[in-house]
Amino acid sequence: MSHILLVEDNSDMQTLLCELLQWGGHSVITGRTGEEALDSLYNTDQLPELIISDLNMPRLDGIGLLEAVRKNPDWKQVAFIIMSANVNDERLSSDIIRSLHGVIPKPFSLDDLNVILSRI
Repeated sequence: MSHILLVEDNSDMQTLLCELLQWGGHSVITGRTGEEALDSLYNTDQLPELIISDLNMPRLDGIGLLEAVRKNPDWKQVAFIIMSANVNDERLSSDIIRSLHGVIPKPFSLDDLNVILSRI
């Protein structure tokens, strides 16, 4: 079982993913923006083992969140997965992709999610 921070601004998608992850035995905390995710990280007693973040979010997107996480020495080792409807987005450079533990295309299948989770 993993402790996961799920960051998704679409409430229906967030609910679906949260339920799937919890059904899989994971503990999940959620945020709707990158800023909420950072607040959660600063104010938690238990760091997540994995962050799953949408790429496109208002104010602080998934790449901005990834960069903030990687800059903090206490969070550097947290696994990070990006979800995107456009896996060919120019923001997903080869350097960014190498720093991730996976990219989940939207729409995704449960198999896509499970394959990536099994590698972490």
